[in-house]
Amino acid sequence: MNKVLRNTAFFAVVVMAVLCAGCKTTGGSTTTDAAADAVVAAAVASASNVDIVPNRSVIRDWSNRNIGMPPTPVWFPSLVLGNSAPVKQDFGINGTARVKYSVAQRRNRDEARVQAGLLFAAKTANELKQYVVTGAGSVLDDGELDIVEEIATATKITIMGNDPVADFWQLVETEDLTTRQKTQEYLWYIVYSMPDATWKALVRKYTNDIIGQLPNRAVQTKVAQAFSDIEAAATREREQAEAEFKAQIAAQEQKAKADERVRLAEINQQTVANSQSERTARTEIEANASAQRAALRSGDPAKVAAASVRSGDIDWISALGTAAKVVF
Repeated sequence: MNKVLRNTAFFAVVVMAVLCAGCKTTGGSTTTDAAADAVVAAAVASASNVDIVPNRSVIRDWSNRNIGMPPTPVWFPSLVLGNSAPVKQDFGINGTARVKYSVAQRRNRDEARVQAGLLFAAKTANELKQYVVTGAGSVLDDGELDIVEEIATATKITIMGNDPVADFWQLVETEDLTTRQKTQEYLWYIVYSMPDATWKALVRKYTNDIIGQLPNRAVQTKVAQAFSDIEAAATREREQAEAEFKAQIAAQEQKAKADERVRLAEINQQTVANSQSERTARTEIEANASAQRAALRSGDPAKVAAASVRSGDIDWISALGTAAKVVF
């Protein structure tokens, strides 16, 4: 099986792991973290071409360690999983406000701090794209969905009215369990709050900017008519289990890597001299696009999150993947 097709198969399996991680048994008890992690591990093991390195990450230093602060603020895991109540309570934030965060990973601590601020817009734009696709995806055909997703990816956002609430850093040491080589990088986190009205205005402007760039009036109408669903998705706070969150980040990271491979395949398709090679490249591209459309149209937030990322999102996704290993 060729590389991109194997990546597509991996992506599909990990999306199933995302769903299994959040499901309940017939007896009503939730799937345990260990069982869900085993599902993800099996998915990873089945993708022989994916760049997965067995490693272990630990926090070696952190903000205010010298005055007895914990490596991770007690409210942060809940925020990452979609529950903002603890951080609001800790900082006296209005209950209706929106709380968002950014994270970056760099060898240099100052670079990580600067990058965390820069990546906030990229991470938020991806979140907004998920809401648009979740709200409108089910009413769009394949071609329309491709156009909306493409324009949504390219649409830039300007975030105003968000106030920094807190920031902190962690020095994380990662050991490659095969070579025993150790590396250290800083994770820098920034947490922001914004009034609910500001967030809703951003959702509306982002959606309108997409609608304004759509070349077809019928597609514009479909997306506009779906705005109430888009706004509802953006307003709803969805809390995840740890296992579901970890599986989703794993799927997002592999999707971003697969997207880069597809991009290179498209470039190679334009330069190959052999017609058989051209057909193979076209098959790879179409297979990946088909899997992505199915996930985007599903309306399931976990599937949409896994499918919505692109190769350009790898910085914040990789940082979040490292954070998931040491925060939980």
